[in-house]
Amino acid sequence: MFLRFNNRAVRFPLLKRFLSKMLPLRFAGMSVSRNGVNRLRSRWAIVALQTFLVILLASHWVAQPLPSIAQSPPTAMESPAAGNQGVIVAQAPAPPPAEAPASKGGLDLDFGRIVPDIPFILAGIPVTLIFTISSVLLGLVWGSALSLCKISGLKPLQWFSFAYTTIFRGTPLLLQLSLVYFATPQLTGYNITPYQAGVLTFTLNSGAYMSETIRAGIQAVDKGQAEASLSLGIPYWLMMWDVIMPQALKNILPALVNETISLLKDSSLVSTIGVVEILRAAQIVGANKYIYFEPLLFAGLIYYILVMGLTYAASALERRLRRSE
Repeated sequence: MFLRFNNRAVRFPLLKRFLSKMLPLRFAGMSVSRNGVNRLRSRWAIVALQTFLVILLASHWVAQPLPSIAQSPPTAMESPAAGNQGVIVAQAPAPPPAEAPASKGGLDLDFGRIVPDIPFILAGIPVTLIFTISSVLLGLVWGSALSLCKISGLKPLQWFSFAYTTIFRGTPLLLQLSLVYFATPQLTGYNITPYQAGVLTFTLNSGAYMSETIRAGIQAVDKGQAEASLSLGIPYWLMMWDVIMPQALKNILPALVNETISLLKDSSLVSTIGVVEILRAAQIVGANKYIYFEPLLFAGLIYYILVMGLTYAASALERRLRRSE
């Protein structure tokens, strides 16, 4: 359907479907012919379009912020203490408000202010690496023990390893760290240090994740390897150490690298219990200089370099292990 609007034909497909349902129309008891209906449709379409434009312009005008009108202070006011009503008492105008200092536009960054404190931030790198390496090595040993419990076939060991894994994988790491650090003195009377609490928590947590990874790697090794070793009279523990685990290590190396990277980044959580590592050192610098973006950005750069270096070293080790295949 084409409608005439300002001597131009305008197409309204939706209006056509709407008005087609209104036929035949009756107004004031008189039937309207097809031509009359078409003219009526055109008029209603024009009115609807004009109404829509008015509403659109009105909504656009209402959405505009009202101009701020600086109301001048009154120069005269009616004195309530005067005896006669309507007596006007002159009042001096209030002084103009002092102009606020203009804010500095753009990014206010000054990395030169943290240059003297860069050695202090870099001193947190050994602390972070000690936490990460200790947790990975101990977590690998503990995860291997849990994985052997899962595939041992003994129901109590399987139940224990399954319950342990679900608990440590189903609760936040920060909650576990807080429980170990704050609850240990209360329950045992031993005043645990932040370093011990961090390594213990990361070991228990990473052992739960690594146990599933190691279990999958062991089960991915061909069963013929274990059957051949047992047929030759090799003890079970020696078979796992010399035959199964070296082959499983190739399969689980990428997953172990991901777990190590996660531990490296999660080591920043020990700052909540007072350990001055990379993140905590950056926060101290920010608190002293009243700037936080620059030291935190520098700390993020350190974490990125450590993660990329660890990734490259793991890729080189994986390529070296693949050469023997």
